[in-house]
Amino acid sequence: MTNVTIGNHCAMRVPRAEKDRIRWFYRDVLGCEITRAGDQKDDFRLGSGFSLAFLYEDEDIALDEDGFARAIFLELQADDAEELRKRIVGFGVTVLDVPDPHLYFQAPGGQVFRLVGAGEDLSGYEGTEHGEQFVGRPFDARS
Repeated sequence: MTNVTIGNHCAMRVPRAEKDRIRWFYRDVLGCEITRAGDQKDDFRLGSGFSLAFLYEDEDIALDEDGFARAIFLELQADDAEELRKRIVGFGVTVLDVPDPHLYFQAPGGQVFRLVGAGEDLSGYEGTEHGEQFVGRPFDARS
């Protein structure tokens, strides 16, 4: 059988109106390096080599926040998750009300992330029924 894994490149179609907030959040809050900035597309490097591309689209093409909330959730790992949590929340992201001890939030552009500590034992999420209780229930934004 062929060995398959997730690669280190990701592209997201996001609303053009969010370009400045995306640049500010990924560069200044998460510490990403902008490797290319353009009118239609920005490229960022996260950590030691994960590449994020943002394709700036008109509103009718990009998913809205509700669409992203129903799509894939990505995981961010941080050496100091609590310090990063404060910076993320302080930026003013939409925090999702997920009954889990981790921070779930929508970054500018709409992508949903879960923030965890680097090296944190997450084995309780693997191969278990965890998460099944959320099927069919949208996550609301916290007030």
